[in-house]
Amino acid sequence: MEFGIYGVSYKEADADVRDCTAFSDTQKMELYNQLLDVDITQAVILSTCNRSELYFIYEKEEQLDQIRKLFLAAAGKAVPLFLKTGVTAACYLFEVAAGYHSMVLGEDQILGQVQSCYQMANQCQACRKQLHRMFQSCFAAVKQLKTAYKISEHPISIAYLAVKNIRNAMSLRNASVLVIGSGEMAALMLQYLQEEELSALYVCSRSRYKARQVMSAAMEYIPFSKRYEVLPYCDVICSMTASPHRILRREDMPPIDRKQLYVDLAMPRDIDPQLAQRGRVVIDIDHLQREADEQLEQRRALLQKAHAMLETAAQEAYASLHSQEVDHLIQSLQQRSEQMAADTYALLQTRLQLSPHEQQVLKKVLHTSFLRMVKEPMLALKKAKGQDQQLYARLLETMLKGD
Repeated sequence: MEFGIYGVSYKEADADVRDCTAFSDTQKMELYNQLLDVDITQAVILSTCNRSELYFIYEKEEQLDQIRKLFLAAAGKAVPLFLKTGVTAACYLFEVAAGYHSMVLGEDQILGQVQSCYQMANQCQACRKQLHRMFQSCFAAVKQLKTAYKISEHPISIAYLAVKNIRNAMSLRNASVLVIGSGEMAALMLQYLQEEELSALYVCSRSRYKARQVMSAAMEYIPFSKRYEVLPYCDVICSMTASPHRILRREDMPPIDRKQLYVDLAMPRDIDPQLAQRGRVVIDIDHLQREADEQLEQRRALLQKAHAMLETAAQEAYASLHSQEVDHLIQSLQQRSEQMAADTYALLQTRLQLSPHEQQVLKKVLHTSFLRMVKEPMLALKKAKGQDQQLYARLLETMLKGD
């Protein structure tokens, strides 16, 4: 019994490869059924926007090629796959769930994605005891790491850091905030701002349609042409457009009689930096990027420090995988010795005339004798380590099947 992983590396694969391996739920269910046809009864398919990986338990080396072919068939084209097996695969699973291999280092989102894919595999009856234990051990180890090293207390999202800086500069309670833009950064910014107790949240964009894609019902749309008109009513102005020119210029600003904070997350910049000369606080992308870089270095250092703990947990989970196999084999040996003793007793009963007392003595002697025959192999199996134990286990299993 061995643990393996086939996958596509987002660092090496282009967008076309990632697209064809972003499996839908229907494709996953089909692949689970196809894996069952080649006696792969334990598997978890992890498919996200940047990651497509298949975690599985296999018994024979020749199954690896069968699994690879099924993965490629599901993708619909020949794509470059990596393969990891053994304790290396176990360590990789734990690292993935902890965010070591994510585009955003140490992100929390990937753990939830791994858990969701594991739950789907469970619903498809694609998991059994061994894979259950491997993934449960993984989740427990990652949660322990996050708690012990407080990785999430070092945010590296520019949008999150922007809101944090706004909070440090002023109270957002009952504040009016204008967000100019409707892209991914604007969507993240709005997500964080919704958690604040604002009096108003405006979204300004050239496209009403795009703005609606990132807005909730509690937000108000402002046409781009009206952006200057709403400024006097706002405490915080956040801009993040793709415009090649300034969209808020000093000479076009209307009279404003309140303290304001401007946050410029665009490059090139959206907001005229000279606004700072008129008493307004301006936070730009360079300031936030420096802070994000500092947080990233702290997060990277913490993850490096935590890796030994994670690696130990992965090694223990992998060892547990084989201990389960050994326990099952020992149980099979014991059952085989009992069956042989019972068969021999039944044969002798037909040929010998024994009193009830003699029958009990014979039964006990046979049970003890046959158990002694398998005792040495069982002890040797328990004492063996690593590859030797796996080799010995397979040899005994072959002998049992041959018998």
